[in-house]
Amino acid sequence: MRRLTLGSLQGALLLCLVAVSAGLTAVADAAPVNVQHQIVQLPSPAPPNSELSRVTSDEFGSVYLSWVTQGEPQAQLAYAKLIDDAWSVPQSISKGTNWFVNWADFPVLSMNAGTGVAHWLQTSGEGAYDYDVVASFYNPTQAQWGEGIVINRSGIAAENGFVSMLPMAGQQTLIAWLDGRNTKNQPEAGPMTLRAAVFDAAGDNLREWELDQASCDCCQTSAAMTDAGPVVVYRDRTANEVRDIAIVRLIDEAWTQPEVIHKDDWQVMGCPVNGPAVAARDNVVAVAWFTAKNDSPKVQLAISSDSGASFAPPTLVAGPDTNGRVDAEILDNGEVVVSWLDTRVEATIMLSRFSPAGQPIDSIDVALTSASRRSGFPVIESVENTVYVSWTDISDTPRVKVARVIFDGIQE
Repeated sequence: MRRLTLGSLQGALLLCLVAVSAGLTAVADAAPVNVQHQIVQLPSPAPPNSELSRVTSDEFGSVYLSWVTQGEPQAQLAYAKLIDDAWSVPQSISKGTNWFVNWADFPVLSMNAGTGVAHWLQTSGEGAYDYDVVASFYNPTQAQWGEGIVINRSGIAAENGFVSMLPMAGQQTLIAWLDGRNTKNQPEAGPMTLRAAVFDAAGDNLREWELDQASCDCCQTSAAMTDAGPVVVYRDRTANEVRDIAIVRLIDEAWTQPEVIHKDDWQVMGCPVNGPAVAARDNVVAVAWFTAKNDSPKVQLAISSDSGASFAPPTLVAGPDTNGRVDAEILDNGEVVVSWLDTRVEATIMLSRFSPAGQPIDSIDVALTSASRRSGFPVIESVENTVYVSWTDISDTPRVKVARVIFDGIQE
């Protein structure tokens, strides 16, 4: 793989155009094709002491950024919309004094045909990890966010979280989460499960399923829409503690049995807190994930051409100097972009680009970060052939930052 870094300007095959006054860098690779990218750090609408960001887009290509701020005595979830390279005035979704705020289990914002859904975690019991998934639904007629609705409806005080959301037709939203109701079974605790439900625009639960009766306890889930229907990927868990990445698919209103995407055979006694990411376009599905079998960390990418029914053997994205924290997107041109953390010297947010067939194209440095938990998980979102990246900068006061990476040539 050719690695294009912002600090390396040597090489006969590289033509670098540096616009210092604008703070931009464009890198062109002369062989085999002329490749350009442009990195622009956008002003952040998030205030100091912000974290747990999520960048997302709607069906019109509008970009939104959400974040959490903590202060005495409460936490607040807010968001802003990017309009002509400027952010709208931030709007509050919800705030509370009883939230569970966690570096790896962060809120999701999903926008869909004028409506929206956002979630946060709210304590529900005496246990350190007793918390519910609470969601608010946006009413465009009233132009306001509704009261929080508990998504996990068991009524059992347990750990519930690691949510993924997927906009669907008819202003409906698929919400998937890890559900801890069985972990409070007596006399013997059961495993975490994976569940999903479809909600209408008003927040009514239309139908709900258990997708897997045993999943990893605290790895992020991810969902995407294919030509054949929704898919959810997650870290599975077997009886002998093998925790590989699995997929389930909704076909004709029935979910398929869990299928492991690739048998890493990573046996680990505790949850690695490092979930997979899925992206889809038409019948193409791309899944990126972290694994560390035999104490050899690596990020892998597998691509399906049949809506997730089967996958080609994985491609190595990075390793061994990585701690994962992946995300993935598919550009309009069919290329796949995977974000991950490089931990060789200073922790760096990387974007690695692959052809539609999964062949490596290049990797670029986006920004320095930290490998500590305080920095959280970088998140990416694509619009056409542009990728938006959000992360938490902890070099001084923690603050959410956002950048735009354009892959289809330099824009004036």
